Amino acid sequence: MGPTRLRYTMIGFIVGVVVVYLKGLPISEGVRFAFPFYGAGLGLLIDGIILRLKQRKGKNE
Repeated sequence: MGPTRLRYTMIGFIVGVVVVYLKGLPISEGVRFAFPFYGAGLGLLIDGIILRLKQRKGKNE
Protein backbone atom coordinates (compact mmCIF):
# COMPACT_ATOMS: atom_id res chain seq x y z
CA MET A 1 0.00 0.00 0.00
CA GLY A 2 1.51 3.29 -1.10
CA PRO A 3 1.81 6.36 1.10
CA THR A 4 -1.09 8.22 -0.52
CA ARG A 5 -3.38 5.20 -0.19
CA LEU A 6 -2.56 4.87 3.46
CA ARG A 7 -3.01 8.62 3.98
CA TYR A 8 -6.50 8.73 2.47
CA THR A 9 -7.51 5.55 4.29
CA MET A 10 -6.43 6.96 7.65
CA ILE A 11 -8.10 10.32 7.00
CA GLY A 12 -11.35 8.49 6.21
CA PHE A 13 -11.01 6.32 9.31
CA ILE A 14 -10.39 9.33 11.55
CA VAL A 15 -13.41 11.15 10.11
CA GLY A 16 -15.44 8.02 10.82
CA VAL A 17 -14.23 7.94 14.42
CA VAL A 18 -15.25 11.59 14.83
CA VAL A 19 -18.74 10.69 13.58
CA VAL A 20 -18.92 7.95 16.22
CA TYR A 21 -18.40 10.54 18.95
CA LEU A 22 -21.09 12.88 17.58
CA LYS A 23 -23.98 11.43 19.54
CA GLY A 24 -26.45 14.08 18.30
CA LEU A 25 -26.68 12.63 14.79
CA PRO A 26 -29.80 10.52 14.11
CA ILE A 27 -27.85 7.38 13.09
CA SER A 28 -28.48 3.87 14.40
CA GLU A 29 -25.83 2.35 16.66
CA GLY A 30 -24.75 -0.30 14.14
CA VAL A 31 -24.10 2.24 11.42
CA ARG A 32 -22.42 4.57 13.92
CA PHE A 33 -19.88 1.92 14.96
CA ALA A 34 -19.28 0.76 11.38
CA PHE A 35 -18.73 4.32 10.15
CA PRO A 36 -14.91 4.33 10.65
CA PHE A 37 -14.67 1.42 8.23
CA TYR A 38 -17.03 3.15 5.81
CA GLY A 39 -14.74 6.18 6.01
CA ALA A 40 -11.66 4.05 5.33
CA GLY A 41 -13.38 2.56 2.28
CA LEU A 42 -14.34 6.00 1.03
CA GLY A 43 -10.73 7.10 1.46
CA LEU A 44 -9.57 4.20 -0.71
CA LEU A 45 -12.24 5.00 -3.28
CA ILE A 46 -11.19 8.66 -3.46
CA ASP A 47 -7.54 7.64 -3.77
CA GLY A 48 -8.39 5.31 -6.64
CA ILE A 49 -10.26 8.07 -8.44
CA ILE A 50 -7.34 10.47 -8.00
CA LEU A 51 -4.85 7.87 -9.30
CA ARG A 52 -7.00 7.20 -12.37
CA LEU A 53 -7.27 10.90 -13.10
CA LYS A 54 -3.49 11.30 -12.80
CA GLN A 55 -2.87 8.31 -15.10
CA ARG A 56 -5.36 9.59 -17.65
CA LYS A 57 -3.79 13.05 -17.53
CA GLY A 58 -0.33 11.54 -18.08
CA LYS A 59 -1.51 9.53 -21.12
CA ASN A 60 -2.95 12.54 -22.94
CA GLU A 61 0.24 14.58 -22.73
